[in-house]
Amino acid sequence: DEATERARIATASFARGRDDADLEGHLKARIRAEDPMAHRAAAKARSRREASLREAGREVRPRYKGPRPKPNRYGIEPGYRWDGVDRGNDFENRVLAAAYSRGHRKEEAYKWSAADM
Repeated sequence: DEATERARIATASFARGRDDADLEGHLKARIRAEDPMAHRAAAKARSRREASLREAGREVRPRYKGPRPKPNRYGIEPGYRWDGVDRGNDFENRVLAAAYSRGHRKEEAYKWSAADM
């Protein structure tokens, strides 16, 4: 299946036009952040991925269903082994606060410099 797909791609034209069905399907399948239905599309993609894992006989790990944790600098989502509780020494909060204040100061400086224009 994968070999035939690769062979089909290898023989396909490099230049793709507006009427290319494969390109159209690929662009429609993308999940965009500003899409109001993105959470539904992401859930559907996740369920398809889990179904394919089950068919292959691989383990599907349970997902964390608790409240959303504070963001962290790595963007790590809570999983079935981590509940999202920060048990650190508050370093993460200081790093995020410094990054926010740096951006805020830069924005305020720009506003002050452009205020009299």
